[in-house]
Amino acid sequence: MSEPTRTSLPFAPIAGDKYEKALMGFCQEAIQEGDAYLKAQRGYEKIAESIQTIMGTDENVRATPLSRTTSNHVGKIALDLRSMLTDTKPFWEYRTPAGSRFEKTGTNLGKLSQHWYLNSQADMRQGDVISYALAAGCGYPHLTWDARKLDISCDAEDPRDVLPISPVDNFSLQSALGAAVRRERTLWWVKSRYGIEVPADRDGTATMGGGQQGRAMRLLEKLGGSPFWELLTKSKPAREMPRLPTVDVYTLYLHDDRLNEKRYPVEIGQFQKDGTPLNNWSYVVEPGQPLYPRGRMIEFCKTYPKPLYDGPNPYWHGMIPLPKLILDPWPWSWLGKAPLWDILPLQKTLTKLLRVVDDQVEKIARPDLVADKNSISEGALNKIDTRRAGLKIRYNAMAGKGVEIAKGAPIDASIMQMINFVIQQMDVISGTSDTSQLMGLNQLPSDDSIGRIMEAMTRSVRARSRSIEAYIREFATMLAFNFFQFYTEPMLMATLGPNAVTPEWFDFDPHTFLPDFIHGNDFDNRGIVTDKAMERGPLPRMDRAQEFMRHMSFYVAPSSLLAASEIERKLLYLQLSRAGLVDHWTLLETLGIPNVGDAPAGTITDRLAAERNMGIGMAANAAGRKASGQKMPRTATKES
Repeated sequence: MSEPTRTSLPFAPIAGDKYEKALMGFCQEAIQEGDAYLKAQRGYEKIAESIQTIMGTDENVRATPLSRTTSNHVGKIALDLRSMLTDTKPFWEYRTPAGSRFEKTGTNLGKLSQHWYLNSQADMRQGDVISYALAAGCGYPHLTWDARKLDISCDAEDPRDVLPISPVDNFSLQSALGAAVRRERTLWWVKSRYGIEVPADRDGTATMGGGQQGRAMRLLEKLGGSPFWELLTKSKPAREMPRLPTVDVYTLYLHDDRLNEKRYPVEIGQFQKDGTPLNNWSYVVEPGQPLYPRGRMIEFCKTYPKPLYDGPNPYWHGMIPLPKLILDPWPWSWLGKAPLWDILPLQKTLTKLLRVVDDQVEKIARPDLVADKNSISEGALNKIDTRRAGLKIRYNAMAGKGVEIAKGAPIDASIMQMINFVIQQMDVISGTSDTSQLMGLNQLPSDDSIGRIMEAMTRSVRARSRSIEAYIREFATMLAFNFFQFYTEPMLMATLGPNAVTPEWFDFDPHTFLPDFIHGNDFDNRGIVTDKAMERGPLPRMDRAQEFMRHMSFYVAPSSLLAASEIERKLLYLQLSRAGLVDHWTLLETLGIPNVGDAPAGTITDRLAAERNMGIGMAANAAGRKASGQKMPRTATKES
């Protein structure tokens, strides 16, 4: 795939209308290119089918007397896979080199991310991302700052509404020229947010009809919605037709690497009349410097001739805030391969088999009748119900053969075997059968049992777990930058308590927990801030955040996100505690026991020393056989 060209994007202050026309032309071409690229991907047409199958929507119009029985095994598999892949723990760390003066700040970031993850319902939104990945191959969380809630927001986006602009590889949006997010909004929403009125794209009332509709009507509804069908058929007066005008709002994130070619500084972003920036992502660009060093964001509608917003990327990390999750990545596919795509044909086969059985059972319960037309009238024949008990039939034997009940053939055993085979294959192909052993245990398994079950799992489940871990790394990096950008010291104190205080809080920039001096050339060989740096003062916050993240590495233990591996980790800490190598604060925190209290500051060694001074530690029970610590406790039922 060739490297995208970045020369067609207009630079701002050409004459107003001419610039806006050129900019909107570029945006229109960008979303058309992204939409066409997405629709050309193999498997794109299966996304809607997968979602409809999960929801149990049957679009096959069948005659009323025939069976319409379904067994939505795909929906059950999707729920099982979502439950398995979301049964994770928010466990990741931000690490600094040993002995770094920023080690405490890294620890604060880890605790802050776990608190935010649980209290902002981000775990539920991650479940939505995985749900999209199961049906569409990939999913995106949109990490944004919500000024109303004063917190970081995480919303799952439909992969069909995330349009990649000139992607270079298939695994991340960060290497692309940009990406556009499409969202359907009401006109009232646009006016309340931007203060302008824009024309509508469509009527947003989505009233889907029943199963008795024909294909033409369903197609019209998908294209325009049921109010338009009502207008065409004149089935309802115009004044009674529901109307909800909506418009597509696009948010376009771009990597714009052009320089300021003016001879004077240029203000990028939103400023007051006195030159003061209105937010912490607006800045002044000197001549010859990059105009958008952290990217550019444009919000617009197709129906409005001007951009709703055109300025710098509002996030210091400078990334497209859409980390990409692909459960089954393949280098030749942007969407990857959804786990449900392979079992959609099997679901259709299962439905056909069940309907054959259902129709056959109906014939056994209400068998066919064969009657001589000369012996019984048509009206009398229609009144006969062979399913009702105490059936009585009168006919004229002199006029013909009379009425005979045709015995139906029994259900073929091979059909039932085929049904069981199809269900088994759906479980095997999707990977849900791999965890059936673990879910079916009637006791809390030991660490050896967990290890054997984990090793017995197919490589597909383990590979999907690693894909989630790789995706979480990009997610956690963006999250750390957002903490630095939007969280203040009072917010951190209210969340983590007084133990979160670091020396960097008492500096020249008290409104953020970013250190004043981070760059290596700000310190001498003794680690003391130089006079030159003190005279210059702290650099801009976004520059310090970028430099701070260079000293920080994100870490997640392989396969540690799976809940099953958490049992093995707890057993490890229990053994270390019995050996006197881990303090009880660390042990209870690992076990997830609340109300432990604040642990002494320092490392595990410092906490062990504090335990000795307090005269506490791990004590063995004097009664009974000593515990070996090799297996988890279990409940056994014995019969005499």
